[in-house]
Amino acid sequence: MTDHLVSLTTLQARFDDYAEGRAFGRGCWAAHEAVLDRLADNQRVAEANGWTSCALEREGGTGPLRAWGVPPAEGQRHPIPDWPSTPRA
Repeated sequence: MTDHLVSLTTLQARFDDYAEGRAFGRGCWAAHEAVLDRLADNQRVAEANGWTSCALEREGGTGPLRAWGVPPAEGQRHPIPDWPSTPRA
């Protein structure tokens, strides 16, 4: 799967399809893992760019996972952007 070529939104939608019974097969864990990998990649990029207090949280306490952090020279937390990812070797 070329998950580095699709957006985080697409990866989350793919997982939601499995979780809500709109897709079938053994791909549910792979879809969840792809979302977690992308969020971790985005967090690493954010930290490399000076973001602090980075964490994964569920949106609204029960919604999809999101990465949050404090950008450089700011005092409030923001969602970490979905930066382009490069394929892993």
